[in-house]
Formats: sequence, C-alpha cells, structure tokens
Amino acid sequence: INWLNRAVGFNRVNGLKIVDWTDGYASLRVELLTDHLNPLGLVHGGLYATMLDVALAMSGSFSPAPEDLLPGLTLSLTLQYLRPLQLEDGFVMAEAHRTGSGKSIFYAEGKVLAPDGRIAAMATGVFKPGRKSDNLKDIR
Repeated sequence: INWLNRAVGFNRVNGLKIVDWTDGYASLRVELLTDHLNPLGLVHGGLYATMLDVALAMSGSFSPAPEDLLPGLTLSLTLQYLRPLQLEDGFVMAEAHRTGSGKSIFYAEGKVLAPDGRIAAMATGVFKPGRKSDNLKDIR
C-alpha cells in the first residue's frame, strides 16, 4: 500500500491515501485543502466521485502478497450526493465493499464519510478486476 500512496499520478495529485485494502474492502482518506473546494466553498462533488471510484474498484481487486495490488477498471458508477462537506471538516473518508461477483466482473458499493460519520455521498458500481499489463511492469 505504501508504494501506491507514493506513486505519481491522479490519486497523489488529489491527495488520496489508501488506508486499508483487504479482500472485499477498501478505504481511502483525503486531507481537505482549499484546492478541493468548489466556488461555493464546499468540497467539490468530483472529489467524492473520485474517492468512490477508486475505493469501489479496489474493493474487488485485492491480491495477497507477493502478488501485485492492481485496482479494478470501472464499467459503471452511480453516485448519490447526500450532503456537502466543508474545509472545516478537516478530512474525508471513503469506504467500499465488494457486494458480489461473476466470472469476469464484480459489484461494489461505498460511501464518503465526514469525520463525525455523516454520509456525504454513496455509490454503487460494476468493475472488471485489475490485471497486470506491460505498461505497469515498472510501476514500483
């Protein structure tokens, strides 16, 4: 997990940190910054969408060591925005669980939580498990 948190790219630029990743479960945390706010001063819904997309995709793609940890690929993602968060909340968490699977896809659901447990957004999705490609062989 540590090397994924250090990897350059979209997740790092947006402040996503993997907290936990086990078979059927993933959680992420983002320390809120002014860059995460929309023009109204509220946490941008795109941050919630990003966190849920990543956490749900991870929830069904865990492989124990020494196998590579490769997040799944999103086929479908449906979000519901429930309440806004503010910079004063300090951080936001996303938690996701795999809810089912077939031969080549899996299903997951998750939520974005404020530090006090308020649910800011929820999502369900359909994903394809991650697999190693030649493009990822030197990622570490």
